[in-house]
Amino acid sequence: MNSKLGTLIRFQELNLKIAKLEERTQRIPEEIEAHRQTLEESLQSLAEEERLIEEDQARQRELELEVASLRDQLSKHKTQLMDVKTNKEYQAMLHEIEGGERGIEAKEDQILEGMMAVEEREKVVQEAQTEYGKKENENLSKQSKLEGFAAQAENEIVDLQKERGQLEGEMPEELTQQYRKIASVRNGVALAEAKDQSCQGCHVKLRPQLFTEIRTNQRIITCENCNRFLYYAGP
Repeated sequence: MNSKLGTLIRFQELNLKIAKLEERTQRIPEEIEAHRQTLEESLQSLAEEERLIEEDQARQRELELEVASLRDQLSKHKTQLMDVKTNKEYQAMLHEIEGGERGIEAKEDQILEGMMAVEEREKVVQEAQTEYGKKENENLSKQSKLEGFAAQAENEIVDLQKERGQLEGEMPEELTQQYRKIASVRNGVALAEAKDQSCQGCHVKLRPQLFTEIRTNQRIITCENCNRFLYYAGP
């Protein structure tokens, strides 16, 4: 194979590897932030459930105070019942007592329902806390892996850039400029394999004589359609 063509092939391999690693590492901060936001949403949801429990418990305490107040009133009415003088007053006092007892019963039912609701919500919170702990550990693990990959990729990029710089120093300036010009308009791909008598970059059919010459890899040839450097990798 022509030495310049071999250098071009390796030069492109390095450029593509570097571009791929750089693109991947550039997405890592966004991925870490996305994981953090997901975890934050879970935490906010958990905090909301805990807030609702506090509201339910506060309502329970209010109901308990109301029941205590009603019991005090009921006790007073029962005491007053002994002092009434007329049947009318007696019946009216009984009515008050019955109403108080119904009020207490209704509020005690509300307290019981509230206790059951709190217990159910506490179960939900407990499950959510367990799930949040798992998510937090998973997030820390993912973040650690991503940061580890980023550090490793940065070191690899440095090594690849050094090798690329050495190759670039071996290439004629004119060839380097031609490579960069083609790569700039072909999504970073300045070389394409010639296969099945076609350029694999633009998929245009190559002239038989040109394809035959490309198969020798003895000189640098460009595609007549897309201008990419062409090389033959074998059957």
